[in-house]
Amino acid sequence: MSLASGVDVPDWAKAAGLLAATVALAGVADFALTRAGYEALAALAWAAGYGGAVVVVWAVWLRDMEFEPGG
Repeated sequence: MSLASGVDVPDWAKAAGLLAATVALAGVADFALTRAGYEALAALAWAAGYGGAVVVVWAVWLRDMEFEPGG
């Protein structure tokens, strides 16, 4: 992934951004919905947020890896 200025973004920066966005969005949604009295919907928002992050990690980093026994 390259920015508009042509700078190549390292994988660790992408992972840090994904982690920060996941914690922020899923956590805030969970907190706000719980405080509003929607505990079940809050749990769904939390699970969808973190589950979505797992899917993104698989699609971006893990999908093309080949796992073979060594030695």
